[in-house]
Amino acid sequence: MEYIMKTCPICGREFVVLKEVEEKAVYCTLECLLVSQRTMKGDKNSSLMSV
Repeated sequence: MEYIMKTCPICGREFVVLKEVEEKAVYCTLECLLVSQRTMKGDKNSSLMSV
């Protein structure tokens, strides 16, 4: 298995992913994924509680 380093576009942290899933792995955590979804929708009052 081969791994690569990626940088999260939301928080800027580097994280390690399998090379096979490099295109699908965009965010380092679920929290960053949720932030990006709220930003795209323009939803400032999400029903999800932030951590």
